[in-house]
Amino acid sequence: MEALRILLATDLHGSSAALDLIPAAIHEHRPDVFLACGDITHFGRPPSYAEELLRRVSVRTFAVPGNCDPPALLDVLERSGVNLHMKKATVEGHSIVGLGGANPTPFGTPFEIGEDEIWKGLDTIMERGAILASHPPPFGHLDLVPGAGHVGSRSVARIVEKYRPHAVLCGHIHEAAGIVQGEVTMINPGAAKDGHLGLVDVDDRVVARIL
Repeated sequence: MEALRILLATDLHGSSAALDLIPAAIHEHRPDVFLACGDITHFGRPPSYAEELLRRVSVRTFAVPGNCDPPALLDVLERSGVNLHMKKATVEGHSIVGLGGANPTPFGTPFEIGEDEIWKGLDTIMERGAILASHPPPFGHLDLVPGAGHVGSRSVARIVEKYRPHAVLCGHIHEAAGIVQGEVTMINPGAAKDGHLGLVDVDDRVVARIL
């Protein structure tokens, strides 16, 4: 396998600033892949935001929707050739598996998926040592909401335990940004709408940082 550098953006929520931030980071850090890890739009707004984002990105791109994206965004991502939701791609010998939406929330957001469906969808495509790009974090990691406790996906946590991915790239919980180093390196860079991105270098080991 070759070394792989991933620029990670999550929770853009239709931010106009992110449309400039991401191309600038690509120019500066020269990633092999750009990965948009959900909540690209804010409940489908602004119209054509995803298309505009993809037009501005000059490297190979993958994307999953988030819970605040309408399910119709999948059609946009599919037509653009970047959809990774419940799919697997290979780049430089590294497998990347994607999950969009989120486990059920108290807010009834547009793209929520039951834990059983998350488990079945991922378990059919996941492989040991892959990179998992999941909008919802695994339960117990990078998922702590003050006053609500841990709110990540239990099925994603089970997938992590079973397959021990090389890295987990996630978002969803804006206030739980951070990096967990270890056998499985995990990163939630924080919301791109607030100026945060992640840079992940994958080789024999994983080095993640928040930009």
